[in-house]
Amino acid sequence: MLEFLTQSAIDADPVGFWIGSLFAAAVTVYLMRRGLDAFWQLRLVVDTPTARIRSAPQGYVELQGQAHPQRNLIAARLSGTPCVWYRYRIQERRRSGRNNNTWVTIEKGDAGRPFLLDDGTGRCLVDPAGAALKCRSTDVWYDSATMSRAGLGALFSQQRRYRKTEERIGELEFVYVLGHFETPRRGLRERQRLTRHLLAQWKRDPERMQTFDRNGDGELDLDEWDAARAMAEQLAERAEGRVSAEPPLSRISAAGDARQPFVVSTEDEQALIARLRLHAFGGALGGLLIGIGLAVVVLARGIA
Repeated sequence: MLEFLTQSAIDADPVGFWIGSLFAAAVTVYLMRRGLDAFWQLRLVVDTPTARIRSAPQGYVELQGQAHPQRNLIAARLSGTPCVWYRYRIQERRRSGRNNNTWVTIEKGDAGRPFLLDDGTGRCLVDPAGAALKCRSTDVWYDSATMSRAGLGALFSQQRRYRKTEERIGELEFVYVLGHFETPRRGLRERQRLTRHLLAQWKRDPERMQTFDRNGDGELDLDEWDAARAMAEQLAERAEGRVSAEPPLSRISAAGDARQPFVVSTEDEQALIARLRLHAFGGALGGLLIGIGLAVVVLARGIA
């Protein structure tokens, strides 16, 4: 095999040889990077203990539980299947070059809302946006559509090919999550924000502003504006009191740190570990073999 590579390198056209070498180098870097990323995720999955939602610390945690809708089940965008969350992608097959065809993404999206995770001790919101996602419920199918043209162009109507991919998380399905866990805290800042919001709304309501105009001159003086502000603060405090009476739902989402990947999977932990191990060692081994082969042919070319 090495003799074949070295002889091919020696006999190859210089331009084609260096283009091929650059491509092989790019593939080597890509595979090694994918392998290292998978290895880092594998290390975090193995080393991070599973927390319970009721007693989970703030920060980077691992959770496992069953999926529930935040309110009601939603219909997946392409199939209409009831679920708690979905992601989809529509790709069109287009000609690239003389004999090559590529799949180009023309539409993609997701549910746009979080779902609930219940581990028996409590519930939290999971927002899979930006997650490394692996769903067991994944469907891929192909559709064709004929693009009609008017007049003589109808004789050359074009058949278009589409590939549709849909991933779903179903109700009561097992979900593994590794991400940033945070419980919202409410206090002075929230009351001040709500006060400003109320005052801004009242400014756009002339009838409401007239209730604070005690002298009827059509304008609010300093004392009248202070009275309006006091009422807004009182209403904001009451609203915050009602919100704080109910325990706020915690949320797990992306940490915003590349060293702490956000992982959402409907595989169990052992299956996830096996897949990450395969990607880690497969990517590293593939990159290493291509890198060694590239070094051999470059050296052979240089010596020749």
